Amino acid sequence: MRMRKKKNLAPRMERCARLLIQDPQKLLGHWRDLMPDARELRLELGCGKGRFTAGTAAGEPDVLLIAVEVVPDAMVVAMERCMAVGLTNTFFIDANADRLPSFFAPGEVDRIYLNFSDPWPGNRHAKRRLTHGNFLRLYRQVLKMGGQIHFKTDNQPLFEFSVEEIPQFGFQLSQVTRNLHEHGPVGIMTDYEAKFYEQGLPINRLVATMVPWVEPFPTDLKTVKNRWLDVFASDVSEKDLGERVLSEGNFLWHLFSWKLVPCLEGDAARQALAETSEERYLFYYEYPPEGVPLIRSVTLEDLSALPVDQGAVPGADWYVVDKDFTWTYAQPHEEECGPYFCRREN
Repeated sequence: MRMRKKKNLAPRMERCARLLIQDPQKLLGHWRDLMPDARELRLELGCGKGRFTAGTAAGEPDVLLIAVEVVPDAMVVAMERCMAVGLTNTFFIDANADRLPSFFAPGEVDRIYLNFSDPWPGNRHAKRRLTHGNFLRLYRQVLKMGGQIHFKTDNQPLFEFSVEEIPQFGFQLSQVTRNLHEHGPVGIMTDYEAKFYEQGLPINRLVATMVPWVEPFPTDLKTVKNRWLDVFASDVSEKDLGERVLSEGNFLWHLFSWKLVPCLEGDAARQALAETSEERYLFYYEYPPEGVPLIRSVTLEDLSALPVDQGAVPGADWYVVDKDFTWTYAQPHEEECGPYFCRREN
């Protein structure tokens, strides 16, 4: 959200201080202490100016609603709205959605609202969409089984992407509509939604219910590579990633040889791999040996039989990850480099 800087932001935020949770990590597993009689705990990711926030909280006073927003100039307006009508069942967090598992315990949340999220157009930025698999995995960590995501957007490409993406991560879709207000206003609107409704623009909406699900290991090499980069290169700048890892003549393991992320190297990396107990998967990315599967499940015994120097096949590096991509091991084709072991930071 882009908006003008608010005048007197600091004193306005101070006047709303009772609604702002300064250290949400301290409430992990104890959010109900804020409202012991709450029927449900719900999150709104990206509350904007809070029209939906205040309207929903006022309409369901027995629900505890936590609004998450990273734009202070928008959040202060939302808090002022809630203060003006004396709401006591709404609180705010200044944070990004990727921090949710740090704030909420498994199964602590009943519902998540995603209202008019940034569409992040273009495949390059797909992983930033709040309905991308990376975020859906996070939602599964905090939602209770049977918990729901309520998603609304005016952006048709984002909606079509979401309709395809969400079911792949253990959610069943219902109430799917591409013209929510076709026969008149339905439910509480956001500020954006009210404006779009007045303009006659259609609003898309769906409900996604979390069901039992075990994520299979991907069989598509592009999917494996992209998830590997999403996890282990998440803090690397696009400039460094482009120039030192993804450009022609570079390899994925350059992420470690250029020390773009912390890792173990050499014997320390080999020892770390030997101590892993999870299910392991090996994949080749650049120039795999002819006739060798690009992706396969492996044991430590399988790995010990692999050559550590593919000198005759430049670029035939191999990588190992566990099923959930919490760690990776990279064996470069260059004998003087690596191997490398990196564990994802929580």
